[in-house]
Amino acid sequence: MSATGNQQRRSLRDAGFTLIELLAALAIAALLTGIAFPALQNQLARSAQIEARMTLKLALTQAHADAIAQDQPIRVWYSPARKMLRSASSRRPALILPPQVNLDWPAQGFVFYADGTASGGYGTIKTASQRQRFYVDAATSRLVIEQ
Repeated sequence: MSATGNQQRRSLRDAGFTLIELLAALAIAALLTGIAFPALQNQLARSAQIEARMTLKLALTQAHADAIAQDQPIRVWYSPARKMLRSASSRRPALILPPQVNLDWPAQGFVFYADGTASGGYGTIKTASQRQRFYVDAATSRLVIEQ
């Protein structure tokens, strides 16, 4: 209503958006999505890589500690089909890697001994866009991730 009490009518032409305005808004949304999506994919790959490193470090550290505590060798295996790290210690649950991560892993796995040493060996953490080599130092049982 107007100040004088008369209702003002809007024509159908003035109501809503024009097709050009909608197409312009859609083009802007598509452009922003095209810019943001690759950055999001890269961030997700980096997050998966970090999670895989932390999971790998946890599995190997636990196996090292179990070998010393139980005074027996403990082997750690990787199951590519299940994306799972499992140790011979029955007290520990299997650790799951992110689905977008694969490991190149020695066929025999890594073995940790009661004297604090390990079998040693190399592996690779792989995502679609990144590869990161690591090794287990045989003398110290330490996981070293190469930069």
